[in-house]
Amino acid sequence: MSPRMREKMKEKDEEWALPSGVWALTNDAFSLTKTACGRPVSAHASGADVAAVLGSTFDDQAPPKFYPPEFEFSPATGKPLGKPSPILGGWAPPFGNASVDSGGYSDARGLRRTPHALVLGDLKSRSAEGNSDDSMENPPPGEYQFFSVPFGASGATLIALDPLKGTLFARLPASRTWRPVEGVGRATVAECSLPHHAWRAEIIKDGTGPGGALFVATQVGLTRIAIDVASLTYEVFDVGSAPAVGAPIAFDNRVWVPLQAGNGPIRIVGVDLEGTLESDLEVAPPEGVNIDVSEIGLPVSYGRAVVWVCESGQLRVQKQTDGGAIATFSPWPANVQPCLDFGSPYLSSSGQLWQVCFNTATDRYVWVRIDIPQAEVSTATTLRLCSGMVNFRIKSKTTMPPWEEPEHTDDTASNDFVIPLLESSASDVVIGLRLSSEAGIARAFETKERMPYALCYDDSHNEVTFFTSTAAEPWRIRLFVHDHKLWAYHSRAKRIEGWNLA
Repeated sequence: MSPRMREKMKEKDEEWALPSGVWALTNDAFSLTKTACGRPVSAHASGADVAAVLGSTFDDQAPPKFYPPEFEFSPATGKPLGKPSPILGGWAPPFGNASVDSGGYSDARGLRRTPHALVLGDLKSRSAEGNSDDSMENPPPGEYQFFSVPFGASGATLIALDPLKGTLFARLPASRTWRPVEGVGRATVAECSLPHHAWRAEIIKDGTGPGGALFVATQVGLTRIAIDVASLTYEVFDVGSAPAVGAPIAFDNRVWVPLQAGNGPIRIVGVDLEGTLESDLEVAPPEGVNIDVSEIGLPVSYGRAVVWVCESGQLRVQKQTDGGAIATFSPWPANVQPCLDFGSPYLSSSGQLWQVCFNTATDRYVWVRIDIPQAEVSTATTLRLCSGMVNFRIKSKTTMPPWEEPEHTDDTASNDFVIPLLESSASDVVIGLRLSSEAGIARAFETKERMPYALCYDDSHNEVTFFTSTAAEPWRIRLFVHDHKLWAYHSRAKRIEGWNLA
């Protein structure tokens, strides 16, 4: 414990009031009694669970003694205390964008791209017949999204949210069990009716609470969830007073979401990191145009705009030169329909965003530019599934625009194809899902039957199949990173499988 920390701490009746909470000192052992929110520690959380959640320091005894995370030196010996490994920045589902307050606004958000490197450990020993390195049981029955919520510099907790039910569970790391997280008082998280392919969330790492906060879309607007893991409680703050019709996304130091009450106008609201309403923009469609958001895709923010593609066009928030923002709507070109299930938009090397669509007049797939209001259209020869800057021509990875065909590659006779699930922006790694279908890619997405699949690792030097199984709708697998592992979750699988990262 440093002299400076000793000056900051308040000692009274064997209690230590610290930024991480109130700690009791009994027989040379520290235990957290109240969290930083002033709530009692849950009886379900052991001392080892609390230590892992808060990133406690520890000594070299066996078993080790844990200390408040503010302690750098042992009060008994004066020796430096051990520190847990730094976390990797948290995880916001479904594709692991960095926390809103970590910067990185030069990167596109909302694509299937993550700043995690995704490099698997022991890559040369991986095979299709190999087992995972770890596993955990699923939370109670539901359809979950997973957050790795940071606390300080070293602690992180895995949170499972079922958007359809508004229920949350925390994975206690030492007990290795899922426990329900309850709202404070009568607070509850409202349900969300967005489809699986259109759901995403944001997290903030720091804030006024003891740990991270989540931003999610609900039937009452944009909801900010502040989690206090050690007490297994949360607080909610709702903004907008209308159902969210699209997912939230960070842009211009705010979190934005489109709302619509009944058949009323669509509003796009922006809040600061504490959830305070900063902008409330009404979308005025062109004369004679009806905005249909019954089918909507994931939003993407990049440069000076954020875009939600939907059945009838694109909702857009555009930053203005005076620092303000306006909300607009751009319809699709004639006979063009968006394909919302086939991966994410394509981000070109020049910074253009393109959405895959289908032209019913020509019976061809086309790519429509969406980062500007004026539509540009490029016609494709084959359907290419995209994760951001990478796309797959059947099963061959490429960074070429998905409407351009390579000169010397022809694998169109193959029944196998790859769905890119996750792409790293920090390396050249892509984790893909390999399937086989005689009926073609589009028809494969329509089947509800169980089918064999393989998880594949692809970088510039390796193409490795590292897991195989069978599942119905395997493209609904959610990958996430937590505790230095890559995990794969499917709601109908028996367990969540994990692989060590290098």
